[in-house]
Amino acid sequence: MSAKEGRNDINTQIKGERKIMKKNTKFVSLTLFVFITSFTFLTIPIVIADPTGPIFMEEMVEMRDGVCLYTRIYLPGPGKYPVILTRTPYGIGSPGVGPDPDDLATWPHEILNGYGYVAQDTRGRYYSEGVDRLFYDDGPDGYDTVEWIAKRGWCNGKVGITGGSASGNTAYLAAGENPPHLEAVLSYVASANLYNDLTFDGGAYHLDALIWTLFQTVDGLSESHVNETLPPWLLPYYNYYRYLIGEILQDLTSNIFPFPPNRAIDSEAWMNLPIIEGNPSFTLLQPFGDEIMSHPSEDDFRNELNVQDTIDVPILHVAGWFDFFSRCTIDAFVNLQYLGNQKLFVLPGTHGGLGELPYEPYYDWFDYWLKGEDTGIMDEPPVWYIGLGDNEWRYADQWPIGDIDYTTYYMHSDGVLNTNPSYGFEDSLSYIYDPMNPVLTWGGRNLGLPAGSLDQTPVVLGRADILSYTTEPFIEDVEIAGPIKVFLSGSSNCFDTDFTAKVIDVYPTEEGGQLMLVADGIIRARYRNSMAVPDLMSGNPEDVYEFTISMGDICQVFKAGHSIRIDISSSNFPKHDRNLNSGGELYTETEDDIQIAENTIHHDAENPSYVVLPVVALEPKVFEGCATIKFPGMKYQGPAEFHIYEKAVYLHFEDQWIKWDIKKYRDWWCVEYYKCKGEMGKLTVYKSHFKDYIYLMASGRKGCKYRVYFYSKESKT
Repeated sequence: MSAKEGRNDINTQIKGERKIMKKNTKFVSLTLFVFITSFTFLTIPIVIADPTGPIFMEEMVEMRDGVCLYTRIYLPGPGKYPVILTRTPYGIGSPGVGPDPDDLATWPHEILNGYGYVAQDTRGRYYSEGVDRLFYDDGPDGYDTVEWIAKRGWCNGKVGITGGSASGNTAYLAAGENPPHLEAVLSYVASANLYNDLTFDGGAYHLDALIWTLFQTVDGLSESHVNETLPPWLLPYYNYYRYLIGEILQDLTSNIFPFPPNRAIDSEAWMNLPIIEGNPSFTLLQPFGDEIMSHPSEDDFRNELNVQDTIDVPILHVAGWFDFFSRCTIDAFVNLQYLGNQKLFVLPGTHGGLGELPYEPYYDWFDYWLKGEDTGIMDEPPVWYIGLGDNEWRYADQWPIGDIDYTTYYMHSDGVLNTNPSYGFEDSLSYIYDPMNPVLTWGGRNLGLPAGSLDQTPVVLGRADILSYTTEPFIEDVEIAGPIKVFLSGSSNCFDTDFTAKVIDVYPTEEGGQLMLVADGIIRARYRNSMAVPDLMSGNPEDVYEFTISMGDICQVFKAGHSIRIDISSSNFPKHDRNLNSGGELYTETEDDIQIAENTIHHDAENPSYVVLPVVALEPKVFEGCATIKFPGMKYQGPAEFHIYEKAVYLHFEDQWIKWDIKKYRDWWCVEYYKCKGEMGKLTVYKSHFKDYIYLMASGRKGCKYRVYFYSKESKT
C-alpha cells in the first residue's frame, strides 16, 4: 500500500470519530511517538532479596501455543510453599523493578502468611506477549500457569487462585479448565458465564461495559498486542488512535446522568451508531470487541466463556447486591452449590464500594484448602448475605433460601399492584417508545455509571413512556430474598423492541416520597423464547406475546408504610443499548433504521402481567438462648444462637460455628423433630409451637463423650 493510499485510509477511519472530539483539546503530535517493534526480556529468574529471606523472581512463562506471559514470583524464603496466583489485565509491575528487600511492607502479604504469591499479566496486556482477546484465552492460560507453578521447586504442589472483577473472571475461567493442582479459588465480584450472563443481558448489550473496554484499549495493551494487531505502516499512528479513543472515553464518562447538562442522550459517543465498527480507532486497536458484538445470539463462541457447569473446585464467591457482576456471581454459586464446597458472601454495595465483609475470610479459606488447617470456615453456613433496608447479616445453607413464598403481584390497568388475579377484560395500556428519546439510567447494577439504589424521580418526571403499578402501603415490614421475575403480556407494532422493568421501594410522603430502585431488568423481544434462536414478532399490534424479565437476586426489606412499585418501559439507556425496533441485524443498524414503536401491556385474565416476588416467611429460623457444651478440647456455657436451615443446623457462639447435617425431619402437629449428625456426633432438636411462641431444645445423644444442651424461645411475630 502506498503512503498516499494509507493517508486516505486513515482519513476514512477517523472521519466518524472527529465529530465527538472536544474542540478545546490540543492535538497530540505524532512526531512525539515512535513505536518500538520488539523488546527483549530475561527469562532467567532474578533474585533480588537475601537468599535466606524473602525471594523475588521474574519469568516469561510459556503457554501451550508458545506465547510467553510476564510473571512475578514472591516467596517467603527457600523451601516449598502452597502458592496463591493472581492473573490480571491491570498490570503487575515493571520488569526489573521489584520489592524492597529490606521493607516487607512492599511485598505481598501472602508471603508473611506462609504462601508463595504469583502475579501475571494476562495475554496481550502490559509486558505479556500475544493479543488481548478480552478474557477469551484466560481459561487455557490459567490452566497452563497453575500447572507451571505446581512443577516449580518452590511449590509444594498446591495452588489457589484469587482475584476481583476482571481478575476474578480469569480465576473462574481457569477453574473451569480444572487444572489438576488447583485446590481452591476466592473470587470477588466476577462472572463464570461472562458473555451470556453479563455482556448480553436479556438479549440486550450491556452498553456501559463500553467504558471499561475503551479504557482497557487506551491503557495497558502490550507491545506484542499492538505489533500483531496493527499493520507496520500504521504503527506510527498508534498514539493518535489512543488519543481518539480517549476523546470518546471522555465523552462517555462525562455524560452519565438523566438530567442536564450531562445527559447520556446529549452525548454523541453514547448515541453513536452503528455499534459494530462505530469507533474505527477502537476497531483497529481492539478488533475482538467487534468480534464479540457479532455474536448477539447465544452460540458456541459465547459459551466458551460459560464454565459454570465444568468447575469442580472449592470457590468462595463474593458479590454485592448492586455490583455490576451481582447476578453473575450469585448464578455461579447457585450452579455450583451442589458440590458442597462452595461459599457465598453478598455485600450491600456497588462495584466501586461493596461495603465491609463480616470478617475477612481470605486466609481462613486458603489455610483450610491449601494447608489443611481446620479454620472453621466450612462449619459456617455457606451463604452469608446482608439485608437492604435493615443492614443486618443473614445466613442460609442454600440459595435461594428455602424459607420463601413466591408471591404473585398482578399489574392492573388502573395502576394498582396487588395479589388479586387479573379479571375479565381489563383494559390494556400503551405507550410510545422512541429510540432517540430513551428512558435514561439512574442507579442499578452498573459499571462506569452511577450505581446503587438511587431515587428514580428524575428519571420518570415528564415522561409518558413509563407505566407504573403500585401496592398499597404495607402495614408491617415485608422482606424479599431471592430471584425476581416480571412476566408481561405485551404487543407491539414493530418486529422487535425491548421491554424493561424496575422494582422500586416507594417511601411514604413523611419520609420524602422517594422512589428508590431495588432491581431492574430487560428482555429483547426477539429473544423472548430463546437466547440462542431469535424470533421476531409479527409487527401486528393485535398479536400478544409473553415476555419474561429476569431481574437477578436481591434481599430487600420494605418497611411498614412503604409500597412496592413496578415501572414498565422499553429502554434503560445507556446501561443497555437501544433497540431500534426495526428487527434488523443487531449492532450494524444506523439512525436510518430507527422505527418508532407503540408498545402495549395487557392486564386481562387471558393475558395477565405480573411480578413474582420471593417473600420471606415470618417464622424465625434463628433462635437466641443459652448453650452448654462439654467436648474434648471444647468447653463453653453462655449465650448462643441456634440456626435451623433446609439442610443443616448450626450452633453459633463467640464467632464460632458448629454444624450438624439434618438426616431426618418429622412434623407432629405443633412439634418439629430433627435428627442431625456432625463432627461432634449426633444431635436431636425439638422445635415446638405454643400459642404465640416457638420453643427450641437441642441435646447431644446420651452415651457420647460430649453434651450439648440448648433452649430458646422466640415470638412468631
